[in-house]
Amino acid sequence: MEDNDIQKKVKYEFLEHPDAKEFFAPLDYALKNGVHIQRQSKPKGIFGFTRYNYLSLRQFYTDFFELYLSDEGQDNEQYFFIDFRKDENGRISRGNIPEFNRRRLKDAHLIVGFLLVRICIIDPTSEYQQSIDAFVKRIFEDYDEYKGNLLRLFAKNNEDISIDADEKAIQQVIRNTLSEFNDIGWVTLDKETQMFEVMPSCKRLLTLYEEIIMNIDEIIKGNHGKATSPNT
Repeated sequence: MEDNDIQKKVKYEFLEHPDAKEFFAPLDYALKNGVHIQRQSKPKGIFGFTRYNYLSLRQFYTDFFELYLSDEGQDNEQYFFIDFRKDENGRISRGNIPEFNRRRLKDAHLIVGFLLVRICIIDPTSEYQQSIDAFVKRIFEDYDEYKGNLLRLFAKNNEDISIDADEKAIQQVIRNTLSEFNDIGWVTLDKETQMFEVMPSCKRLLTLYEEIIMNIDEIIKGNHGKATSPNT
């Protein structure tokens, strides 16, 4: 018993942290549901708890759930998330997370994400905080000449949209996407004002799909290509 206690203190020091009782349960629930933990995350203090105990938390998720707690970004833009890795056969390891806790993004939502990163992160003239209407308007303005291609691209990657969809259908996809991104922490969305702000963790899309994002204009103009959804 004594050896087990020593091992627990060495490996899982977060259990001894004075805020463990307050933060570990909501942190565990959030991570297993695909949420990204960052400075803006609630409840206030959960980010600091995660950052301070990162090494022991990472060991805990590896040992008990075969999951990989990872981090990206630095300083105020650091964020934490459960990462899914491929085994030697190319299959994605999802650890011991139950099926109903696994969040899979629709391909159409990924396309919106690519546009979000391109417009709000890569483009230095764009603001991180803006209204959904302004974001939708910017998309249609930037791709006005290829609006038909954009509509068909969304239809191809979303079974809920017909090939002859109108702008309203696409606007709804964008709204649904931002609501989904709010749930996983890529944006914060005020559902009353319809204002949203891009979070540091949204840059994970850039890490995963930099080549596609940098060439999203050509993809839309040529109306080809299909993204593969990550399991968040």
